[in-house]
Amino acid sequence: MSIKPFASSADLGEKTEILEMLADGVYALTAEGDPNVGAIEAEGFVIAFETRATPIAAND
Repeated sequence: MSIKPFASSADLGEKTEILEMLADGVYALTAEGDPNVGAIEAEGFVIAFETRATPIAAND
């Protein structure tokens, strides 16, 4: 039985990322169309959720 890599762990290529403002204080960072990071500005801090497109990008 062969072992398959988990999700994007085999995707090691660079991706072009775009930061978009979705609404006032609400942002999305996408990598070539894949949603990766959401961020919401709060008073005095930022709430970020999810990870990035590839393991290398997540380490950055």
